[in-house]
Amino acid sequence: MAKQKRKKTRPARADSAQGGFSSAHFAQGQGGYWDESRKPLTSLAFLLPLILLYQIQIARLLATSEGVLTNRAHLGMVRLLELVGMSPKALFLPGFLLIAILLTQHAWSRRPWRVDLATVVRMHGESLGWAFAVLVASQLLLRAAPVAASGVDFASLPLASRIAVAIGAGLYEELIFRMTMFYAIGTLFHDLLGLSRKHAMAIAVGLSSILFMGYHSIHDESGAVVWSLAFFYFAAGIAFGLIYARRGFGIAAGTHAFYDIATALLAATAARGAT
Repeated sequence: MAKQKRKKTRPARADSAQGGFSSAHFAQGQGGYWDESRKPLTSLAFLLPLILLYQIQIARLLATSEGVLTNRAHLGMVRLLELVGMSPKALFLPGFLLIAILLTQHAWSRRPWRVDLATVVRMHGESLGWAFAVLVASQLLLRAAPVAASGVDFASLPLASRIAVAIGAGLYEELIFRMTMFYAIGTLFHDLLGLSRKHAMAIAVGLSSILFMGYHSIHDESGAVVWSLAFFYFAAGIAFGLIYARRGFGIAAGTHAFYDIATALLAATAARGAT
């Protein structure tokens, strides 16, 4: 009697599924919503409305006679794309680049091409919860109006433009300071230098948080460092880094965007109250 050969299956490359070694390692075996919400395809389904909304608002609200008002993370990507000869459409390319990255990560993970809509809905609730926690922490640390997206004169913009800038900050600051930096730092310290995943992750969280703090304005009008502000941005970098490591890019970017949107709404409320 002939023996039937078993077909060997190749496991999904989970380590590469979320922009580096980070997310998959720290949440292996949890299953259900916690695993589904970290999938790049699910993250894309969750973030796609924000990506498209920001793309539309760049043309509708943020374009001025002097250029486009946007956050420094997005602007830096635009400048880089212009350097490689993509000037005519560079302003809109970062959004398509983010979509392409998440699709490539999902293809590399070899997971099924399906999205659970219930998971996407729950991701909104989770991100709003984390954003509220960061908002409360900002109030406790700064004892003032919470800090919002940097790179533009935020207070001078109308509310719709503030919300648009906030969305862009959440998407592209997380793309640079979490996804890209975690991948680069993880590759250096884990893959090349042989550190454990845990230690490489700790270094990634710490270094990216320092850079995240330096990226924001932490000086007063006289040029002196406002240490409470510096500590807040460093702590926020730690928080977003841990969320990225444990919950993936979608939740981290959603949390960041919802936090910045909340600051825009609170700033508008405070401005109305002062008049």
